[in-house]
Amino acid sequence: MRKITILLFFSFLLYGCKATDEEIQPDSEKKVTHSNSDVATDSNENSNGFYDYHSDTLHIQIQPVIKPKLKYWVSTIKVNKASQVKSEFAGGSFSSKTEETSEIAKNNKAVFAVNGGGIQYKSRSTVIRNGKVYRSGFAPLEVRKNGTLFIGDGRRTTDDMLEQGVLHTFDFGPELLINGKVPSFKNQDWFTTVRAPRTAIGQRKPYEYIIITVDGRSSESSGMTFAELVKVFQSKGVKWAYNLDGGGSTTLYYLNNILNHPSDGEERPISDILYFTE
Repeated sequence: MRKITILLFFSFLLYGCKATDEEIQPDSEKKVTHSNSDVATDSNENSNGFYDYHSDTLHIQIQPVIKPKLKYWVSTIKVNKASQVKSEFAGGSFSSKTEETSEIAKNNKAVFAVNGGGIQYKSRSTVIRNGKVYRSGFAPLEVRKNGTLFIGDGRRTTDDMLEQGVLHTFDFGPELLINGKVPSFKNQDWFTTVRAPRTAIGQRKPYEYIIITVDGRSSESSGMTFAELVKVFQSKGVKWAYNLDGGGSTTLYYLNNILNHPSDGEERPISDILYFTE
């Protein structure tokens, strides 16, 4: 039977939320196991603990990290097959419609979801979802049927992508790591020094994805620059990484709950999500 394990921090509960320069580590003696029926209440209540979801086909671990004026989540998702990596449009169709991340996620029985690529903002981008072409243009990030991520150079056609097994494409950017290397640009303008809420996806190996969700624009968390985001991915051994829509759109959905704190004070309606399911 599927179980959700939430590891609480004894020191956190005893002394309060004290920011440190170290990643929070779980207290193995404060381990509470919940069945699916009571996760919805406890997952928000204990959102400063580790979350560990296990089934026969899906493993999700969500690690919150608290530092001075910074809070982010590192989510590691392992799937048995690439078809468990999904994307959906607001309203279930390719259009200008927007909905909250949680609404789209619940309608599609997502276990875990984040905001997607913001297709309504990128009129020239390639949009391929579930192997179907909705729009042709430019799309650096490809999620492939063999369980891998790939970032192209902009010269690839939709035929190229489909021939090599593309499942989904996302064009928001920037690209953060390409086959283990930080992209080099003439002016490095995209490596802005501005800190903001971020959502980004990376990969160490096929069928294993790492998603970083960063709170920002608040007194508790100012957010991250792209360069800082790259460093976190590198520390996790990630080879491919790409920045998705962020800012007020940044939302981390897990089992009917929003774990992060969207910078608008509430969820921002968006056009598409990236999600994982059984």
